[in-house]
Amino acid sequence: MGGLGALLVIWLGSWGLLVGVELDFFKVAVKENDLVITWQANREEGVQRYELRRRTPASKGQYVLVAQIAPQGSGKLYRYVDRQVYKQSADEVAYQLWVIYLDGTAQQLAEQAINYTPTAVRRTWGSIKAMFQR
Repeated sequence: MGGLGALLVIWLGSWGLLVGVELDFFKVAVKENDLVITWQANREEGVQRYELRRRTPASKGQYVLVAQIAPQGSGKLYRYVDRQVYKQSADEVAYQLWVIYLDGTAQQLAEQAINYTPTAVRRTWGSIKAMFQR
């Protein structure tokens, strides 16, 4: 979306209620073996929840719901750490951010893809201890 500053507004006629989201930014970044998704809305009215969906080669081109996030209010920073992608090798991971309004309507707000290949193997404390046992 061009700049992601697009204002999405829905007019609910009989109630005369204006609802919508104005997205300031949506960003996907790699941090160690996790993907961190952040966004901020300058305007957030009539929002029931946000939905974050992910597509990987393993999902065969389909977006899968990975998180539902309650609205925090305009100007708040949202942050979701996706710790599930490291379990699979992926060339490209894409995320979509959707808003679900109080009346049940849904609107895609943003989409971003990132090239991602896990660079290190995660180790639990148990597997680290096992390396040093005879």
